[in-house]
Amino acid sequence: MAYVRKVRTASGAVAVQVVRKDAGKVVILAHLGSAHTDAELGILLDHAKAIVIGGQVALDFEVAARAQSMADVADFREQSLIPDQPGPAPARPVVPPGRTVGTCSRLLYDVLGHVYDWLGFDAVGDAVFRDLVIARIVEPTSKLDASRVLADLGAELVSYKTIDRHVRKIHASGHRDVIAENCFAYATDCGGLSLILYDVTTLYFEAESEDSLRKVGYSKERRVDPQIVVGLLVDRAGFPLEIGC
Repeated sequence: MAYVRKVRTASGAVAVQVVRKDAGKVVILAHLGSAHTDAELGILLDHAKAIVIGGQVALDFEVAARAQSMADVADFREQSLIPDQPGPAPARPVVPPGRTVGTCSRLLYDVLGHVYDWLGFDAVGDAVFRDLVIARIVEPTSKLDASRVLADLGAELVSYKTIDRHVRKIHASGHRDVIAENCFAYATDCGGLSLILYDVTTLYFEAESEDSLRKVGYSKERRVDPQIVVGLLVDRAGFPLEIGC
């Protein structure tokens, strides 16, 4: 394919040629002449473009073409192969390398917190209990170890005594009924309660003494330890509706 080439000559003029490439070599099809002024360059370029187009009419988009200038053509006559060495660069301030000061899964924490509130569990009105629920979903663990999980999630931490105090308050205040009512409301809206499932299991504790909740019994693991009986009611999708022990 032919195209227009502009070449700087030894005299400083600009030669205008119509060339094409053949096997990587430039083949000159027409030499239009050498220009010494911008006006001469424009005339030669118009002739060269007419040869390349070959009389084909081009669409006029009413966009003014940029005028060609002699200064647009590179002049290598006074350039040396080795460029001048630049002067010493100004000293830059020494910036220490970056370091990671901490990471957290805040997005996971925010998403689980949004679901907690969306289900209506925010009616409990206890931020510590809310964080404990989120920690148990991410990694089922003890109350003592919940602080580690919450730290990984980027949550605001409280002491173990605060967690224990809030859990005892939740048990004593009857908020379990509030949570169960919201669970029933969600299950009713999402498919109804035409089928519900109920299961019972036992959990034993490696402790010697009984209390009002844990009673000595023969568990399914064939252990004689204080244990509790847990009953769970769920809908057809496994969404919990009520738990009792």
